Amino acid sequence: MAVKKISSVKTQPEMPEAIIGNSKMLASLRENGEVFRLFWPHIDYGQHLGHFWPGIKLFLPEGQSFTKWFHLNIWKSSQRYLENTNILETEMYSRTHYLKAVQQDFVLPDKDILVRHYTLTNHGDRKEKLTFLVYCAFELEESNHYDGAYLDFFNDSLIFFRRNVYLAVAGSGYPLAGYQCGRRCTHTDPFQNASRGTLQGGSDNIRQSAGSLDWDMDELLPGASKNFTLYLAAGADRDEVTTLLAGVTSQDGLELLEQTKQYWHGWLGKGTKTASENAGGETAYRRSLLAMKLMSDKETGASIAAPEFDPFYLMCGGYGYCWPRDSVFIAAAFDEAGYHDVAAHFYRFACAVQEKEGDWQQRYFTDGLFAPTWGKQIDQVGSVLWGYGHHYSLSRDNHFLEQTWPSLAAGANYLTDNLEANGLPSPSFDPWEDEHSQSTYSAAAVYGGLTAARKIALIKGEQETAQRWHMAAEKVKEGILRHQWSDRLKSFSRGVNRRVSKDTYDHAAYEGKINFTKTDPAGLYQTYWVGEDERVDAALLGLAFPFGVLDAKDEKMQATVRAIEERLWNRDVGGLHRYEGDSYRGGNPWLITTLWLAIYYCMCGNRQRAETLYRWCLEQANRHMLLPEQADKNRGGPAWVLPLNWSHAMLILAWLALDDRLSIIGK
Repeated sequence: MAVKKISSVKTQPEMPEAIIGNSKMLASLRENGEVFRLFWPHIDYGQHLGHFWPGIKLFLPEGQSFTKWFHLNIWKSSQRYLENTNILETEMYSRTHYLKAVQQDFVLPDKDILVRHYTLTNHGDRKEKLTFLVYCAFELEESNHYDGAYLDFFNDSLIFFRRNVYLAVAGSGYPLAGYQCGRRCTHTDPFQNASRGTLQGGSDNIRQSAGSLDWDMDELLPGASKNFTLYLAAGADRDEVTTLLAGVTSQDGLELLEQTKQYWHGWLGKGTKTASENAGGETAYRRSLLAMKLMSDKETGASIAAPEFDPFYLMCGGYGYCWPRDSVFIAAAFDEAGYHDVAAHFYRFACAVQEKEGDWQQRYFTDGLFAPTWGKQIDQVGSVLWGYGHHYSLSRDNHFLEQTWPSLAAGANYLTDNLEANGLPSPSFDPWEDEHSQSTYSAAAVYGGLTAARKIALIKGEQETAQRWHMAAEKVKEGILRHQWSDRLKSFSRGVNRRVSKDTYDHAAYEGKINFTKTDPAGLYQTYWVGEDERVDAALLGLAFPFGVLDAKDEKMQATVRAIEERLWNRDVGGLHRYEGDSYRGGNPWLITTLWLAIYYCMCGNRQRAETLYRWCLEQANRHMLLPEQADKNRGGPAWVLPLNWSHAMLILAWLALDDRLSIIGK
């Protein structure tokens, strides 16, 4: 197999089959068990793979040898998470030999070390002589420039480094039998030699480094098994990674496996709302919590939308970032499940990155730096303020109240100062980031944020401030009812005062619809606007949940939901589309919207319909119960982005609603 020159090929979007990690190190794996993305020291950056390929060398009766790489299609494999853990087990059977390999991948909870524990079993009737190999070609911080690699003879490890990123690879249990460092795509690249099982030495390399190690496992007798453990440690310098390796290579791999298993069991047990038999889907509930924990940064508390899969923006704008809006739903799910510490950690992140004006950027890297953006969104301000209030209502943490009060006050004042003459928030991008308008969902979020701010102001004895925010919230509600309800459509509209292209503006003018022009902030160019966006949008559910502008049983709300189901339900495979005319990724139904609808029906007391929607969403998960963003509109099943953090958060909220344990309902 030839090695491609990684640096010259853009990585095509590919969803992981599974993820493992410890909230600081995050790895994406394929269904054959191959690790193909590795993020550290944050879960969004940097990405360091590259190739990390283990295999075993076998010997033919004639004395020749060859390597069976585990990532190639020469094994019949099956895969599962060990129950209630983030430990992934891939079971592989050789198609040409009577060999079985069980690979258990996990990241140590308290150390940044990816562990790959192997159990090799001989099911044949003759002994097999084995050596274990690994080939590494890392892309440190998404680059193969300015890197170096060398063999550390002191602890028999390969160390790759670039500035302050060090990755160290070692094995335990058997003596080192060979090594080779070299440059990719040259005669010194160790891959071909490793495939033949004949490493040639070479203890260092600079630029486009690759390396391979070989351990002698001696003979594997018929019916016998042997264990081998491979380690990948990450650190900021040489001393850190060598110290990490020294600590783990002295321990048995099975012992580390058991410790990690007990950690995840204990973490799940900390939730105050554990799975019951009433709502069904307990496995999905626990898997959602476990996946969301991996996608919440240990150091900063920021949560990513999904593990990044499209870093070159080939098909989207990227998902490995923290959106305040998405993160509030995720934090709310953690809070509702009883993990107040995780939710509070995000809200502290929100306080730290807030703009001095009181709003937030569209999205962030998890270290708090601005991420690439295409416009601020006022609903995110309302969402964060609502989240502050929701967290306090469950935790009653007065220290949290004092910590977040300056942020909440700045955010509420920003919202109050950014209301237009019609009572609605100033135009910004909507929650789907498709339209720049006075979105109805955005108005609902602003109402929810101001209402939460008022309640906290009253708790703090800030009567005048509470009254000012209350009056602003009521102004928004009046604007929603007056301008965003359509008697003609018999539902709320997606929004009003939408910025459009010149062609759309001209077409609206031809049809006699309300339209107008403005100049851009620089006063240089005209922008074009139409008065009403008549499309139905599933995000209109936000009027009832979670922002409480209207009661779920309000006549206007019920009429809107009827319109949502009539116009947005996919009649081929089920599921709810986002809005009329949605064409993103082909226009599929989304799990977020379908679970949102399930929560709404729980609020209305229609448990049967809610459970049907919930179970449809379970059917769209992959085999590990990881949830996608969308389901394929023709076949069903995952269509785009997996796992999506927001989908998992909505599943938790819907599961608790079905079990009559969602505190948001009725508040």
